[in-house]
Amino acid sequence: MNWRNLWHLTSDSVALRLTLYAGMLAVVTSMLLLSIFYVQTASVLEAQFSRQVTATAQRLMAHFEQGGRDALIREIALELTDQVNAETEVLMLMDEKGEKLAGNALGWPFPDPLGDTGEIHHVELNGHPVDAYSVARRLPDGSRLIVGQDIRDLHQMTQRLNRLLLLAGAFVLLVTALGAFLFRRALQQRVEVIRRTAAQVSDGLLNERVPVSRSQDEFALLTHDINHMLDRIERLMTGVRHVSDSVAHNLRTPVARILLTLRPALRPDSTQAELRQAAEFAASQLEELGKIMEKLLQIAELESGMRRTVFSYVDFGAVVRDVVELYSAFAEDSGTKVVLEEPGGIIVEGDRDLLASAVANLIDNALKYAGETAVVNVTLTSRSGRAILTVADNGPGIPEDKRGKIGQRFYRAGRTGEGYGLGLASVVAIVRLHSAEFRILPSAKGAVIELDFPRSCLS
Repeated sequence: MNWRNLWHLTSDSVALRLTLYAGMLAVVTSMLLLSIFYVQTASVLEAQFSRQVTATAQRLMAHFEQGGRDALIREIALELTDQVNAETEVLMLMDEKGEKLAGNALGWPFPDPLGDTGEIHHVELNGHPVDAYSVARRLPDGSRLIVGQDIRDLHQMTQRLNRLLLLAGAFVLLVTALGAFLFRRALQQRVEVIRRTAAQVSDGLLNERVPVSRSQDEFALLTHDINHMLDRIERLMTGVRHVSDSVAHNLRTPVARILLTLRPALRPDSTQAELRQAAEFAASQLEELGKIMEKLLQIAELESGMRRTVFSYVDFGAVVRDVVELYSAFAEDSGTKVVLEEPGGIIVEGDRDLLASAVANLIDNALKYAGETAVVNVTLTSRSGRAILTVADNGPGIPEDKRGKIGQRFYRAGRTGEGYGLGLASVVAIVRLHSAEFRILPSAKGAVIELDFPRSCLS
């Protein structure tokens, strides 16, 4: 692998880029803090030297004011012989002509004045060249007092500080590099787990999921979302396979009936009436197949979460009343009965036509399975801020072991009656689209189905 390919490989790595960014930020921040520490420490040391020199100059000038030039000369001699800073202290008194009167410096070749703030100059102290921080004061009698301090200690302390900062910088770089390596490794491990699961799913293992960690960090939230997505994909794919099998199984019978009817009619000795009867039967069966296909497409559209229209606030009580009135007329003619109980004023957010379709499918299913003496009770109530629609009949009911399959395409709890088992599947899809719940309640007699619209759907 050449350097160009290696660069492209590393530059395309998000983990490496994040690691580099974090490392650079840590190094720059650390260097900035160390630089500030260095500048502040050096400033403190220089200020300490300045205060020391200034204090010595003020003390010597006080002796001059009290006892004149002779007292100042005696004090300078005492300062140089007290063994306190004797090797680093610079003291010199010069007369008006620049001649040395006292001190340990060998002359002062620099212009007067040095300044009240002090300057650093190269001088000879006790026969050795040194760098001294010095201030000059002109006395009332015309003489000049020069007070300084050898800054060798300052240089040594500065050098030690520089070495310390270099070691600290190297330590920061090492720790940053180690932290960046560990960060990149941890990030790659978390990402690799997700990539491995994605590869397994793409290979057809739809039941694989990303392992859930105990920590509740961003990766845990991402893992939860990915697993939720994979659960939905698995359900959809299982539903697709189930639909394919169910469609093939349930459409085979009507297609076979059509063929069995058309083939005899195609014989040369068939009469015109037989041909017409066969054509009418085939047409009716094809219409039924068209209805099945339309119902399947509607269910698929609903389960995909697509909305043909924008949801609005709907008077659910009015929708239920209209549907019940429609079925009541049919029920009276057939000797059955549909009873409605609703207080009115219950508003939900949704699609009026889809809600009416769900109610109609529930009532139609109840009338179909309850038989010739069917009594269907439709109740709409508001409970704890939720809209509850209940449809109960006096039929044979739904066995407990079959309740879990109710709502699946082409599934019928009983073999009585007509239909293909798509009515309740359509109801379940409509309910989920409205973020509601579909429940089958336990009952001693008959089937009791409840639709529960959550508080968020109420106005």
